[in-house]
Amino acid sequence: MTKTYMINGGILNPESPQKCRFIKNGTLIFNEDGHILYCGQRKQSPLLGSVKIGAPADAIVIPGLIDCHTHLSQYYVRGRSGDTLLGWLKNHIFPAERKFKDPKHASRVSKKFYHRLLSNGITCAALYTNFKAGVEAAFAEGHRAGIRAVIGYTMMDRNVPSALKQEPSKTLDECRELFDNNHQKDGRLRFSINPRFAPSCTPGFMKALGYFAQQKDVCVQTHISENIQELAEVKKLFPRSKSYAEVYDRAGLLTPKTLLAHGIHLSRGERQLIKERACGMVHCPSANLFLHSGRFPLEQWYDYPRLALGSDVGAGPSFSMFDVMRDAYYVNMMPLSRLFYLATLGGAKTLGLEKSIGSLQAGKQADFSVIRLSDIHDPCSEELLYDLIFKWDQREIVQVYVGGRKVWPERE
Repeated sequence: MTKTYMINGGILNPESPQKCRFIKNGTLIFNEDGHILYCGQRKQSPLLGSVKIGAPADAIVIPGLIDCHTHLSQYYVRGRSGDTLLGWLKNHIFPAERKFKDPKHASRVSKKFYHRLLSNGITCAALYTNFKAGVEAAFAEGHRAGIRAVIGYTMMDRNVPSALKQEPSKTLDECRELFDNNHQKDGRLRFSINPRFAPSCTPGFMKALGYFAQQKDVCVQTHISENIQELAEVKKLFPRSKSYAEVYDRAGLLTPKTLLAHGIHLSRGERQLIKERACGMVHCPSANLFLHSGRFPLEQWYDYPRLALGSDVGAGPSFSMFDVMRDAYYVNMMPLSRLFYLATLGGAKTLGLEKSIGSLQAGKQADFSVIRLSDIHDPCSEELLYDLIFKWDQREIVQVYVGGRKVWPERE
């Protein structure tokens, strides 16, 4: 007979951008296969003889948080200030990424990176790493950690240091091998191709990557319109294209499986093209503030269904998605329920995974965190969101589960 497990506590659950439901005396029940059987009031829960999971009496249960844009290979260079985007890449990021050619270094950093994600309640992340060795290490350590991830191979064949410059045909062969050996092998980890941004890729390379992505039906992750100097570089390198977005569209890189980070300086026409192609847009407020790139125009994307949040580690100095929510509020005032939605169910929709993760609902995967909040005055959804997002010193992540398995502090 299949075992079932239950955890009691307050449950904070996103239902829409406008509504976050709080169940004060709630119960979450899931089976050993990791599927949720019940989420609701404790007094109405079915009698299944479930094994009770120990949790603090004042525990709050939330869905696993989702980071839709982060850089594994930038783990050690968070908080390196003094530059805007292009100078920051040259002085801090490229030297850090060069080290991922060493498999041992890549494995060490991957292990640390996933630990930091899980300890912050992040159960799913879309990420970038470098070199074939770096991608292989990210898959191996991700499998061991038990996390969900879209693991992207960063692509660059020009305007980068020679140690990072790739030969397109060889890199595409590596992509095929990485896809065949790793994509969806355990149901949690997926492969993606990540052209860094248009200035670092020749048109031919981008077109080949677009073909590969469509042929293999994988995600594309890239950056767009983050920095004014970056836009000038794109205009110089692609004089025949009317816009930055058109550069990607000509290469077949704007698809429903594309994640575009930043999008600060997009024109009206570019925004329309991206929406027509149903791409995911990832707002990275912490990184935008840190690199002084500009303000993301949320008002132009407010009702777009495929909008999410990203930490953009290492331009974003913090792994915490609550910190990212806070910075998003500072940049664009909005209801806290919407912020929470963007880092949970909104992130899942942006990744095309809303049927399995993003909220606590019967039939979905049991991806959740158990949080203790101190000094709660009047527990309700709004009060809890205030404390989670703005009072970092009052929250403690106690346990994290992915697919019904405890992955932090230790895996069972």
